Amino acid sequence: MLTSRDPANKTARLVIDQFRCVSDPEASGFETVLPSGRCQIIFSLAGRSLLDGASNGRPLAVFQGPSTTARQIPRRPQQSACGISFRPGGAGALFRRIDGFADQVVDLTGLLGKRAESLREELRELGPHAARLERLESTIVSLVEDTRSLELISRGLEDLRAGRTVREVSHELGLSSHSFRKLFLVNVGLTPKTYLGIERFRSALARMTEASSLSDLALDARYSDQSHMTREVTRFASMSPGRLRASERPYPGHVRPR
Repeated sequence: MLTSRDPANKTARLVIDQFRCVSDPEASGFETVLPSGRCQIIFSLAGRSLLDGASNGRPLAVFQGPSTTARQIPRRPQQSACGISFRPGGAGALFRRIDGFADQVVDLTGLLGKRAESLREELRELGPHAARLERLESTIVSLVEDTRSLELISRGLEDLRAGRTVREVSHELGLSSHSFRKLFLVNVGLTPKTYLGIERFRSALARMTEASSLSDLALDARYSDQSHMTREVTRFASMSPGRLRASERPYPGHVRPR
């Protein structure tokens, strides 16, 4: 069972995209997670290591930087797990800077210290998904210190999505192009160009069904043509659009072979 919800608290809405809990006692084997460009925090509540091949059964709580490539993960932690997906720049509001974390998965204790393990224990003991998500939200809100950079990034992203250039967006925000790119990288973990490319890929993925016409999908996702989409999907998913279309996708961004 998967439970997900949007943040309810005003501050949390600035920082967090979504909270999730999953309980699947039969989870085993592996699956592929596709890039989202978003940072995440994940807690394994079933005592299953979140990193395949870890010799000591750890870590049980991780910070995942923004991903740009597909990654295979063990499914056993999904027997009981909770997590957070940050909005672009949201992780920077908690950890000050996340440049250097792209495509990295690190033990959360390195960022939150003993608070990471104590929060994991609290979540495990709470039981019901709703209670766990409420505790996650209140804890994240307590950790947020400064959202000024996040607000600038959110405004800039809105204009970039509308087709404006980095130079135009930077001028509107009162920054140089260099300063905006640095602000973006420090708080999002990726450059604006890379992040927007992944966002377009995820837009195509969200529209994709077994019956999808790939040429129509490319048009709807604002690729220049089908060959452009094929290159980008293959780059981010490590598989062709046709193969991705035929795969099983139980949760957004999670892929299993049929």
